Amino acid sequence: MKTFWRKYRIIFYTILGIAGVFLLWLIIASCLKTTLFPGPVETFAHLFTLLGKSTTYEAIGKTILSLLISVAISFLVGVLFGVFGGVFEPFRAFFKPFITVTKTIPTAAVVFILVVLLKPMYAAIIVSSLITFPIIYEAVVTGFTSLDTEIVEAMKVDNTPLILQIFRVYLPLSYRHILLGCAQIFGLGMKVTIMAEVLTATGTEINIGAMIYYHYQFAEMLPIFAYSLIAIFLIGITDIGLYFAKKKLKENIK
Repeated sequence: MKTFWRKYRIIFYTILGIAGVFLLWLIIASCLKTTLFPGPVETFAHLFTLLGKSTTYEAIGKTILSLLISVAISFLVGVLFGVFGGVFEPFRAFFKPFITVTKTIPTAAVVFILVVLLKPMYAAIIVSSLITFPIIYEAVVTGFTSLDTEIVEAMKVDNTPLILQIFRVYLPLSYRHILLGCAQIFGLGMKVTIMAEVLTATGTEINIGAMIYYHYQFAEMLPIFAYSLIAIFLIGITDIGLYFAKKKLKENIK
């Protein structure tokens, strides 16, 4: 029994936390008693209605496509620059102001600038990439710089080529930091992508952000809550996948 509890206690507490969120949502909705803040029962009922429409899947597909493209860009660029930042301290110091600017620049301002210069879909992808890029960059740099000094000294003594150090030592031993970064950029990327889609909506696009904006114009909060649930479910599935991937990596290393 104790072994079973140790193995599944995290899952139990996670489910308990999810139930707590829905309970709080139900209590707030019951207290407010307004259509502007629908409860979980009404939201789930409308969610199933949306899932019966083809436009819902088109909207989900286009938002996921934008998210995947932006995540791929931020991951590749973040790892590339992160490797340089982790290995070369002067580069890390030189690049720090760029990371600071990227992390602090108002997202809405970037969206509006890019909308003028590019198509709405491209604006959402670029904004999401810019916002999530620093997370991967810092994850890689942290993984590289936290490497055991004895390992670093051993590679210096053995005159191990830098390229081999990176691919055989630095990156494999930094996987925990990189996986954590991936988990963060998917959640943040989804939020930023949908926000950018809302801000760039013109009435012709079909994506989650555009659908939220459309229903917002008519103060239809029930569809907005339902589409928000869809986004939460998508991120939840991603987080679960990354959790099991991390667990599998640990088992392989052992």
